[in-house]
Amino acid sequence: MPTNRHPIRHPHRGRLNHAQEMTLRYGLDPRWDAFCSEAEHRDAWLRNRDHMLEGYRHGRRPQAWWRFEAPIKYPGYDKAQSTLHAAGLLTVEECAELDDFWRKEFERAQQPDFFHCEGPGRFLKGEPAKRAHYRWADIPRALVKQWTAQRRRRSRTIRELEATSPAV
Repeated sequence: MPTNRHPIRHPHRGRLNHAQEMTLRYGLDPRWDAFCSEAEHRDAWLRNRDHMLEGYRHGRRPQAWWRFEAPIKYPGYDKAQSTLHAAGLLTVEECAELDDFWRKEFERAQQPDFFHCEGPGRFLKGEPAKRAHYRWADIPRALVKQWTAQRRRRSRTIRELEATSPAV
């Protein structure tokens, strides 16, 4: 016997609402309860993990990754890139991209007129500016030491070549 009923469709079943997506990306917010339980939170992360990780590049990870998957403790937003790099948790592409960014920022800090602004009316120059800029860019200390040593060797080699070359 035919019927005129139509099946109910649930096109949004399994999708995240705004509060849930923000909680997975940025962490728990006391203004709303996005998930009823820890199990629901974990389940939402597992169902949406691949989709959410696609949007994260540059050595960053969503808070749910740090909460449910990270083998290390979350160091805070400002140190996340160097921590993931040191722990070997980045892809080859992310490592190359970060190394290029860090090298560019390191070289930028070597300019003779370089300064770093720490807020309204707070400008640093010289070595304090360089150190503050390295912290801002989250450049690993080992890379700063390595690149500084390379610059010193290069400068010394240039000076030695200039001293030994005949005057024109």
